[in-house]
Amino acid sequence: GYYVYSLAINSGGDIYAGTDDGIFRSTDNGTNWVQINQGLTNQYTHSLAVNSNGDVFAGTEGGIFRSIPSADIKVFLQGPYSSGSMSTALRNNGYVPLAQPYNIAPYNYNGTEAVDTVPVGIVDWVLLELRSDLTTQVYRRAAFLKSDGSLVDLDGVSSVKLPTVTPGDYYVVIRHRNHLAVMTANKITLSNSPALYNMSTDLLKAYGTNAMKDLGGGLFGLYTGDGNRDGLVTSTDFNIFNPKFTSAATGYEYSDWNLDGLVTS
Repeated sequence: GYYVYSLAINSGGDIYAGTDDGIFRSTDNGTNWVQINQGLTNQYTHSLAVNSNGDVFAGTEGGIFRSIPSADIKVFLQGPYSSGSMSTALRNNGYVPLAQPYNIAPYNYNGTEAVDTVPVGIVDWVLLELRSDLTTQVYRRAAFLKSDGSLVDLDGVSSVKLPTVTPGDYYVVIRHRNHLAVMTANKITLSNSPALYNMSTDLLKAYGTNAMKDLGGGLFGLYTGDGNRDGLVTSTDFNIFNPKFTSAATGYEYSDWNLDGLVTS
């Protein structure tokens, strides 16, 4: 067991316990507890407080720490999808780069997200974009996509942390390097304990008309085939695919529609 030094409750009823082994959170009135120590460099937590934004402040023997908002989102990609999950062939064959790949046009994202080893179960990198309205971008970061559709932080487990974002409601855009981007149909709340937004279960979870591919079985995902990253699937993408197909290209290719590391038909 642990020594519990403090308790705090947010406006949604989540309970936080400060212990000699860090912070625990319960979302079911104390029946179950999950440890939430990511970023906590000293785990002896003597005091807790929650402000009106839902930020958790922890007073520890190493100083004061503040929780940061995160995004808990699930999406599928059409290309690697099969029977309820996505292939991790790119990761298994060592093709997924250690640093985020969105530092080229049209993304031009210069973030420093990188890992020493790509975690198990990862499909590929994705790029998240937050918008304050339908068009105004306020934040971006790269993250990983797992085989079950979960967007995760660089540890391959945690929800995607948004360290400089003010907790609140945002549209979230999910981009992938050879699939058509999607945006949440409405603003979703980003906080230190966000609710899951599962875009894979309902076409209406995405903004626009028929914005996702019907994958069968009541599931939906991002359309594959955008090899030139212009937001359209056209003959131009075939022109990118064809020479790679003819030369039997392998590796981390934009024209590898199903993300198996092979450019095939």
